[in-house]
Amino acid sequence: MLTVGSRIIGQAIDVDFLGQGVVKHEEYVIFVKSMLLSEVAEIEITSLKKRFAEAKIVSLIERSQKRKEIDVILESCDLLHMDDEEQLVWQKKITQETIKKIAGLDLSVGDTLSDHRFVHYRNKSVFHVLNEPVLALGLYALNNQSLVKTEDFILSDPLANRIVSTLHQAHIKIEEHSICHLAIRTNEKHQALVTIVSYMKTFRGLNHIVSVLKKMPEIIGITCNIKKDERHILSQESYLLYGEPTIFLSLGSWVYPVSDQSFFQINIPVIQMAYDLIKDHIKPKAKVIDAYSGVGSIGYYLLDQVSQMTFIEANPDAIKMALDIKYKHELTQVTILEGKVEEFIQETEGDVLIVDPPRFGLASELTKIIIDKAYEQIFYVSCDIKTLSRDLSLLNDRYEVKKVIPLRMFPQTTSLETLVIMELKK
Repeated sequence: MLTVGSRIIGQAIDVDFLGQGVVKHEEYVIFVKSMLLSEVAEIEITSLKKRFAEAKIVSLIERSQKRKEIDVILESCDLLHMDDEEQLVWQKKITQETIKKIAGLDLSVGDTLSDHRFVHYRNKSVFHVLNEPVLALGLYALNNQSLVKTEDFILSDPLANRIVSTLHQAHIKIEEHSICHLAIRTNEKHQALVTIVSYMKTFRGLNHIVSVLKKMPEIIGITCNIKKDERHILSQESYLLYGEPTIFLSLGSWVYPVSDQSFFQINIPVIQMAYDLIKDHIKPKAKVIDAYSGVGSIGYYLLDQVSQMTFIEANPDAIKMALDIKYKHELTQVTILEGKVEEFIQETEGDVLIVDPPRFGLASELTKIIIDKAYEQIFYVSCDIKTLSRDLSLLNDRYEVKKVIPLRMFPQTTSLETLVIMELKK
């Protein structure tokens, strides 16, 4: 009989959506962190429920040829042990299986879209401050309980890693419980906007941090963001400490001013591939509603294909950035509405809908409106395959899914992005 601490020999018959190997033993299904398909290992039970258990690898007996010989120590790289190309196959499989399980739709899923750049792809990285008297930055370990000092993060832009390393070398003494995070945004010009996330506007060590960063010519701006809520990294309260409050990022022919609070895609080459797919499939001269539009990265990218574009966005910082672009280019065909999508969409005219919602997907009220409105096309960009599947099950009676394309936005992680193209059923 299994108990916590029991050790058994098991073989993985599958890899789940969290990148865990699935082992069957007696009446239990056991999920094993970092175990790959067909691997045989001695595993130790770490958690036990009525019908399933969790376990860790004690030793590998038979290794998969798809395993990379890399130690996985960070929670943010929870799929680093899997071969890069195999990750594309895994994402396609998980996408198809999840949609079938939750939505009951047996859909054909396209190959995972990727630029095959698997490391150093992030243009934004957030490092956490360790509880030490001298500034030390790190990331969460694989158990998500402790922080590991880090300055050569495999996913970050090399400039971001160099900034962290420079701060470590400066041995900056800081006030206890003052600074909590350091966010670094970089662009294709090798420039950086650095944000110090703190509980207070001033604290011991702040001037030293700023003086060290100012010596790096690549850093065009430094801001301080005041931590308001432990559930969120950033609040809407920021102060400029040096240089410029925004950094400019290019997507296609468009240049976007991005502040420390703005949401912007962190893997631009892959999201541009997705936007090109939308461009290829969107009906000509459409009247488009871009819901959850952010700074307008999707809508502006499609602007030469459409007759009218309406942005709906609740974040005031993103609205400001979108308005700056509209006025700079005198875009009379663009309308920008500030508020929740549910508040505006009923009265907003459009025959094509683009939705790029947060992780919880579409609100039930919004889903009902979308069904009633009968858009000719819907382009759904999702960052959560489970809520996407739920929404597809609700929209299925009214709309036909034409394409499902997994997007490999976050290599080395189990985060799944997906583009779904739908059309109104005749």
